[in-house]
Amino acid sequence: MPEQEGRPTLAEHLDRLFEDIRPHGAGGRRYTNEEVATAIRGANPGIRVGGAYLSALRKGTKRNPATELLAALARFFGVPVAYFLDDPTAAGADAEIQLARVAHNLGVRHLALRALELSPEGLAAVTRIVENVLEGEPQPPDGTAAPGAEPAPRPQLPPRQVRRRTGDRE
Repeated sequence: MPEQEGRPTLAEHLDRLFEDIRPHGAGGRRYTNEEVATAIRGANPGIRVGGAYLSALRKGTKRNPATELLAALARFFGVPVAYFLDDPTAAGADAEIQLARVAHNLGVRHLALRALELSPEGLAAVTRIVENVLEGEPQPPDGTAAPGAEPAPRPQLPPRQVRRRTGDRE
């Protein structure tokens, strides 16, 4: 099937994931092709992939990876498999990745990407849960992450201030 003009290619989608999703957060270094290949082989012993093949996919010199490899890449980067095949899904996932990147919070990104798989009813239920939790927890004035989230690059308030509830004594 010929590439449609103007549509992102598999290589562009994959390269974008390598650019946007990093092992130590948005400001950290990028994954190497070999790191990703090693992780995929470790999690999926039946998949044979190397750093050189991932490099060829990212450059567009290889274009038709096995479905199992696409699924493994999607799992590794935390996106739906449809990210590689469906432009609206890719656009939605890219928007969520960028939102989380701005927030410097990998936990938020993972939650947002998983939410893409929810039905409208499921998304509404999760939204209600998040709103209920937020109503019960004081928010740090500087916008840092809530307790339990991965650390932000900026300093956070001490845990006793973040977890303080009404009626607690200092």
